[in-house]
Amino acid sequence: MAESLSTALTWLRDELVHVRLTVPLPGASQTKQWIASAVGQLDDYILPRLRSIEAPILAVVGGSTGAGKSTLVNSLLGTVVTIPGVIRPTTKAPVLIHHPADSEWFSNDRILPGLTRSAPATGNVRSLQIMSSTVVPTGLAILDTPDIDSVDEANRSLASQLLAAADLWIFVTSAARYADAVPWEYLTQAAGRSAAVAVVVDRVPPNAMAAVPEDLARMMTERGLGDSPLFAVPETVVNELGLLPSSAVQPIQAWLEYLASNQITRAQVVMRTLDGAMKMLESGVTTVAQHITQQNQAVRRLKTDTEAIFADAKRSVRSHSSDGTLLRGEVLARWQDFVGAGTFMTSVQTWVGRMRDRVARVFTGDPARADDVQIAVRSGLETLLIEAGHSAVERVAAVWSADPTGRFLIEWSGLDAMTV
Repeated sequence: MAESLSTALTWLRDELVHVRLTVPLPGASQTKQWIASAVGQLDDYILPRLRSIEAPILAVVGGSTGAGKSTLVNSLLGTVVTIPGVIRPTTKAPVLIHHPADSEWFSNDRILPGLTRSAPATGNVRSLQIMSSTVVPTGLAILDTPDIDSVDEANRSLASQLLAAADLWIFVTSAARYADAVPWEYLTQAAGRSAAVAVVVDRVPPNAMAAVPEDLARMMTERGLGDSPLFAVPETVVNELGLLPSSAVQPIQAWLEYLASNQITRAQVVMRTLDGAMKMLESGVTTVAQHITQQNQAVRRLKTDTEAIFADAKRSVRSHSSDGTLLRGEVLARWQDFVGAGTFMTSVQTWVGRMRDRVARVFTGDPARADDVQIAVRSGLETLLIEAGHSAVERVAAVWSADPTGRFLIEWSGLDAMTV
């Protein structure tokens, strides 16, 4: 089942990569962004997880600038594995910590294949530092990420990518900033795809240990996260290593150990997030298909209208060039001069021989006068073609201007419909 699904999704991924929404219709830009995001999540999470459904849970710790993510990770492990600091953005490269017994799952590029692997810490935002620690329970890996609202665009992009690759989000905020808009954008996305989420609010003043979690729980319920665990970490003094007291993070540690040790619960977390990601993928693919259909219909409609207008112009040229219309004005005058039509009728009765000579010249040619006729005919035909072409273009411009798609294309191309 998982293998056949993985094969189908690999095919879908390859098809999405080749989608080209070339007509800039309304919504096309957003659909392109969704396609890029979907391909990224297929590469970073869905396909790797389907191929290794029994792999450890990947718990991604994310949050706002200065929320205390690195401090929380270090405190959970009881040692410094990721360096917090006062200069923002603090966390540059992500750090993944797993139990030594789970090394096989992280020794290759099974997850996040687009990031280079490194053992020591680096400042490269596109590298993934991998560490092992016996403090991390088997069946669980913890990933510390850059800030979601970092001033560095590369950090923000990477944070979004890492959160999308998570089985479990551990979202860290603070008592002073838990109502900020940016974190809730991410949490709302998580709720929308039914991702497993836990929220940690730290630096809660002792006298607000009841009020802040209660208000935050209310906001979570309103946004579809009412069943997600919520942990409150009191404002306290850190030790010489910058670690929180073990009592402050013990509830979070106990919960993570329970998830990792309980095979059923671990599978529930993975399947919940995977199922939510699949549903979001299904919904998005439907939207992509609709946009492709709209693009094809829009182009076909404009193409059909344009071809019909120029076909009508072609018929008009054919009609006017065959019904004698060209034999007027300058062309007729040159023809009359060439064959002598002005005196032909008066000469026919008395000068039959002379007329025979004139008619013969029609076929044998009088070079000077024949050239005049050819020039006049060519000039008349050119005028007919130009007028028919201009008329057709004006009609096409009018039709396109009256059509939403055509009007959008005219504006997008920078052309003025009145001068097309």
